[in-house]
Amino acid sequence: MIVAGVSIFNIMMMSVNERIKEIGIMRSIGTQKKEVMSMFIYEAAIIGVIGSIVGGILSVLAGYAISALMLGTTKYLLTVANALSVAEGVGFGIVICLACGIYPAWQAANLNPIDALRHE
Repeated sequence: MIVAGVSIFNIMMMSVNERIKEIGIMRSIGTQKKEVMSMFIYEAAIIGVIGSIVGGILSVLAGYAISALMLGTTKYLLTVANALSVAEGVGFGIVICLACGIYPAWQAANLNPIDALRHE
């Protein structure tokens, strides 16, 4: 999760750096700081939700395949405890993505519009 968090942080920082001029234009026409921050938090949330759900589905499929190959049965896989573990993993992944998106969103919201428009 640390590697995933650092990757999400890096992606979000690159997104902010690539869109400095866009942020400057939005801020200069009156967009509030919290709206800019929300935009980047939503982006981190979308990445987190999609990535966590795909990871949860792949972990269930991999567990099913390994259980079928090694044990010859999958009755141990389809339990409430395993479903809760997958749900906790998905939830934790979403929380990590949101946590790693807060600083880049804050930095984007606090850009000076004049400096952002001059940026090239």
